[in-house]
Amino acid sequence: MFDIGFWELLLIAVVALVVVGPERLPKLIRVVGLWVGRANASVQAIRTEISQELRAEELKQALNKTIDVSDIEEAITSKPSMRSDSIDSQSTDKKASEDTPGKSIESDPIER
Repeated sequence: MFDIGFWELLLIAVVALVVVGPERLPKLIRVVGLWVGRANASVQAIRTEISQELRAEELKQALNKTIDVSDIEEAITSKPSMRSDSIDSQSTDKKASEDTPGKSIESDPIER
């Protein structure tokens, strides 16, 4: 993020040692560590909140999409008729095979 390397960190540590002194340096390091931890926690909380809001917005958009009711009705009405046609054709094939005892129907997966 900041591209701070080893030499930059070493320079900061030496300057802090000279400015603050060896007696107060450990306390300063603890305080800075606490500040960095709090800042990191705040950033993480903000990221989590933003992602939750984005998910909530996506859900709202998905719920608000309008679906054409005629398409749904057409799909519902066409599927049962297709099923009944296929059932009728299977029962006709079955009756035909019963009439001719020597033949078997290869296309019927149930009879296999």
